[in-house]
Amino acid sequence: MTDTIYYLTGRGGQLNTGLGEGLLDRGVSLAGREMSGDFMKLAFQAQLDLISRDLQDGFCHEEAKVIAVSYGAYLLLHVLADLAPFPGHILLLSPVLGGFTDAKTMRDFSPPRSKRLMELSRNSDFPNPVKMEVHVGDHDWQSPSQMVIDFCNAVECEHTIVKGKGHELGKGYVGSVIDKWLLS
Repeated sequence: MTDTIYYLTGRGGQLNTGLGEGLLDRGVSLAGREMSGDFMKLAFQAQLDLISRDLQDGFCHEEAKVIAVSYGAYLLLHVLADLAPFPGHILLLSPVLGGFTDAKTMRDFSPPRSKRLMELSRNSDFPNPVKMEVHVGDHDWQSPSQMVIDFCNAVECEHTIVKGKGHELGKGYVGSVIDKWLLS
């Protein structure tokens, strides 16, 4: 077992900046994957395989703590869908859960296997993690709050919809969530 947190950044993120820097400032050790550079050049399945190996090699136990943001959460959930129910603590911030189109902003996004997570959750085929909490802004075009609510209800995990926030939940809000989560 380890006191190290496994962290998957959002797209373009690095382990030692942003949220990672906030975690390091709190005295925790980090392992994980950055959604940038060579990792993002890998095929989707190769990305999933690396994350799966990481989890199975050191983070599949009751005391494990895993944090994933945005697209990193999308990859994590795809990995978890193919494993036994995760026994540790998971925190997802602004998770991408699939493809979406936002008619208001005329934006759309269609990641690989974009319908899989929602289909698994709707069919009760997603192996519900033991302890997972999700936070998303109510104005998040990349992670629509209703999609998050539907997913979380289906996999029986805690969720918080942050009023007035978009994809970026803000340093103050995230900091307070992290402080509370680290004590769990």
